[in-house]
Parts: sequence; C-alpha cells; structure tokens
Amino acid sequence: MMDFSQKLSSPQAAKKFIFDLCKNDLDFHFDDDIKDIFGRRFSELEISQLETRRDELFELLEDPFKYLVQIKK
Repeated sequence: MMDFSQKLSSPQAAKKFIFDLCKNDLDFHFDDDIKDIFGRRFSELEISQLETRRDELFELLEDPFKYLVQIKK
C-alpha cells in the first residue's frame, strides 16, 4: 500500500509518485473524482491525502498526464 501522506515537493518527486501509482496498480485519470474511484478501497483520510497529492502534481508538472501516458506505454 502506498503512503499518500508525504508532500510532493519537486517535479522529480511528482514523477516518482506517478510511477509508484502505476507500479501499485493505482493509476487513474487525474481529472476523475478520487472518491468515486477509490471510495470503497481507501479510508476518508487516504482519499483526502491522495486528492492533495493529485493537486500537487498539477502544481509541480506542466502536464502530469504526459508522464502517466509515458509510464503506461
């Protein structure tokens, strides 16, 4: 299980986070509602933390979708 509590503070950390999501079969379209996707799988705290991490992806990376697609190839 991934730990979503750690703040993403650099583009490298954001890219690694996307890689780790994919590696753990937790990748998702970042525009989708996290609660809809993981509501039965994660606690409210984990969902809130993942939402925060997702927002950080958009702050740190110009296009986080680009990295998700590259990793999924």
